[in-house]
Amino acid sequence: MTNYEAILEEFARETTLAAKRALGSRRIGRNRSYGVATRKLQRSLTFSRQGSRVAFGSPLPYAGFVYWGVNGTNRSRSAPYSYKFPNPSEKHVQAIKEWMRIKGVRPRGKDGRFISFKGPKGGDRVASAAYLIARAIKRRGLPGVKYWTEAYETMWPRYAQKIAEAKAEDVAVEVAANIGGITIKAK
Repeated sequence: MTNYEAILEEFARETTLAAKRALGSRRIGRNRSYGVATRKLQRSLTFSRQGSRVAFGSPLPYAGFVYWGVNGTNRSRSAPYSYKFPNPSEKHVQAIKEWMRIKGVRPRGKDGRFISFKGPKGGDRVASAAYLIARAIKRRGLPGVKYWTEAYETMWPRYAQKIAEAKAEDVAVEVAANIGGITIKAK
């Protein structure tokens, strides 16, 4: 492995780690992992390198939706993806209920107490709250989390000079002159 390939590999590895940190470090109030329910996307971030080409990505089908965001029916987020209908499907409502359970989001009753996820009254009220949250998401859309861009902009200034120097060293090693039957190489 040449110096250039080694430093490029290090740059790609550090950029991927920075993207994982950027994706999992959204903080709002006491909620340290805002928006990250299972951390599945965060764990799936990878890179591949072929020669001097580095490709970053994730095999998960929803990675693009998280990165670019989704336009709502009433609000544009300048994203390539859009919701078509303002009312959520049952599948969307179930996903929000699962998110509420994982993140500990619990609605309150008229008396101010938390409503249980179980029971006849609690289940209906939780389903109603999940429906309203899902409808608001579909109308307003979802902002994108530019975790790759943020990671690249953080890591590139640190590695630009190192990458250039490593490439220059590798080119200097390749240069050789043959003068009068004697080969001269750079050290």
